[in-house]
Amino acid sequence: MINNQKFPNLFPYMKFAVEDDFLEISELFKNNRKLFPHIRMGYLLRSIQQNECIYTDGVVIIFKIHQRTTQIGNITKSQKSDCHLNQILTTKNDGSASKILNQFFNYISLLPHASGVIYLNVRSENDRAKKFYERNGMKLIDKTSWSEGKIKGDVYQIIVKKNGSQNLESFFPSFDASKIV
Repeated sequence: MINNQKFPNLFPYMKFAVEDDFLEISELFKNNRKLFPHIRMGYLLRSIQQNECIYTDGVVIIFKIHQRTTQIGNITKSQKSDCHLNQILTTKNDGSASKILNQFFNYISLLPHASGVIYLNVRSENDRAKKFYERNGMKLIDKTSWSEGKIKGDVYQIIVKKNGSQNLESFFPSFDASKIV
């Protein structure tokens, strides 16, 4: 996986969380338990250890590249190599979340093993989050529910590359992808 520790100039505003960030990130989720009641500390730590957690300027993004087809909406299934943005949390209202989210979209667009299709699920009642996703180019594509249908949700999607046509070499002609371990 490409990360900004190996290529800091590709993603200057986005940093992957490290284990030293765990306590700070866990406190952010504890302080926002109303929005994220299901988050467990072991999940946060695993996300950090697996390079599936971005933490920059008070913004946390937890994501996963699917390894198999996964049902994510009433009719929508993500395919192998699609990305699911599991959680995004910010402590500020200064535009930093949009900046980091768009850096994340760029990051996913460059991953050779990712399709460039990004999904997320959000509670239908969370109008503030839905407006944020729409302002950042995501489209409402489906509905979902949790807790045996008691909690209604929406499925959003953005496609940041098509048919694997974008890669690091096309953005940076001197880049040699074969050197990525």
